[in-house]
Amino acid sequence: MFAKLKNFFLENHNTRQTFIKNTAWLFVGEVLGRLLKLAIVIFATRKLGVEGWGVFSYAMAYVSIFFILGDFGINTFITKEMSKDNSSKYKYLPTAIIIRLFLLGLFFLTAVLIAPNVGKIDLSLGLVLVFAVFSVSESIREFAMSVNRSLQKMEVEGFSKILISLSITVIGIFLLIKNADPISLGIAYMVGSIISTFYILWSIRKELRGLKWSFSKENYKTIYSFSWPIVIMGFFGFLFSLDSIMLGQMKSASEVGLYAMGQRVIALTSIIPGFIASSLLPILSKYENEKEKSGKIFEKIMTIVLAVGIPLTVGGVFFSKEIVMLVFGSDYLAGGPVLQVLMISILATFPNVLLINLIFSKNLQKLFIAATSLGVLLNIGLNFWLIPKYGAVGAAASTVFAEIIIMATNWRRIKKFVPFSVIPKLAKIILATIIMAGLILLLKSFGINFILIIIVSIIIYIVLLKILKEPVFKEGIAIIKTR
Repeated sequence: MFAKLKNFFLENHNTRQTFIKNTAWLFVGEVLGRLLKLAIVIFATRKLGVEGWGVFSYAMAYVSIFFILGDFGINTFITKEMSKDNSSKYKYLPTAIIIRLFLLGLFFLTAVLIAPNVGKIDLSLGLVLVFAVFSVSESIREFAMSVNRSLQKMEVEGFSKILISLSITVIGIFLLIKNADPISLGIAYMVGSIISTFYILWSIRKELRGLKWSFSKENYKTIYSFSWPIVIMGFFGFLFSLDSIMLGQMKSASEVGLYAMGQRVIALTSIIPGFIASSLLPILSKYENEKEKSGKIFEKIMTIVLAVGIPLTVGGVFFSKEIVMLVFGSDYLAGGPVLQVLMISILATFPNVLLINLIFSKNLQKLFIAATSLGVLLNIGLNFWLIPKYGAVGAAASTVFAEIIIMATNWRRIKKFVPFSVIPKLAKIILATIIMAGLILLLKSFGINFILIIIVSIIIYIVLLKILKEPVFKEGIAIIKTR
């Protein structure tokens, strides 16, 4: 029995078995990794306090600025090229590695020389060094994983996510007990990343061995042509870091701490669209040239995601203070309104994960630079207006608005290339959510425990969808079976 399980989950035999194996490993790695990170976040926020957690979050976000172009879109390019089953699959790898190492060295020196001397919140050279090393290690790890993904060995990626999270959690708890200081948690993140990076590099040692190390101008031009639009689109994921930095400059470390707390909760919810996208959207590649077929599949996937995201948003808005109190403690209670605002971002982030995957599957990334650029500029402008007045709540509001603009623009533009119609399919889902919301308000008025209310609300929501004969869950299962 053990031999059969090992053979199934550690080897690639055919398309269906490989898909199931990879999906299972990604799911386990993502869920366990996020839960382990949540454990260290809960422990760290309580040990460091709002200000200490704010300094840690500010330092991580601030140093990450210097590495924002470190990927340069190369990871996506390498995965795409090395997935091809031909003799030239390793053609671009040496040039890509040389580019990455050069950029990382440049950004590391820039961060160490500039970061400790600029900014309202004082950062020690030691803390900057820790996060600079962490950023370099994470960049190398992500690059190595892009090679690994091309080999369809998601068990390595899944285990690496568990390994880094477990290492950070164990080391972090140990160091924070000895010394409750932001640099202790920073060291845990750095060491955990290095351990996981060595594991990933070891897993691709055969691919790295025997490479002809030379830099090719022609290969560089090809990589650059593919990658530069991805760099621009990568700014979408930079919004949270940008908010933390501007909060630190205009307000205080405590405001950063409250905002970072809400950000962690939202990051945990991103497992849902991320998993669905990684598991189901490869189907779109099969029908790349069939617009109608792609559109129908995308409709079903997007409806499934929104069937989860819409009620999750409503529940999060209603119970933001209770969630903060339960998870982070009374010191963070002032962050309740911050989380309340950020929960609305789910309505933008959930769909946008799928939209971006669809964009890449159609190789249309150059057409969506304007949307991302507009969103980032709006976010910066609104931060200058809202943060001085409302602090972390203002930063949250500006991010939500920017994300909605990006999502709406991407949605409108991709429909010109892939026809789909999702909004009309949401009527029953919205109706069920409204009834669920009314039930929540009724139960809250009786003073019932919020955890019990959440459980009852989930059950009622699912029952309502069943009564209304909403096909969303049935279609989701059908898609998986088809795949």
